Amino acid sequence: MTEERPPLLPHWWMWYVFVIVWLALLIAGFYLFTKVFS
Repeated sequence: MTEERPPLLPHWWMWYVFVIVWLALLIAGFYLFTKVFS
């Protein structure tokens, strides 16, 4: 089995961290959006 290279970022764990941070930012953004306009 050959090691597959991830696109853009050099390591797969960086993708996992990026996705988790991105989802956390989206959740925080929607939470603040609903607090401001409620």
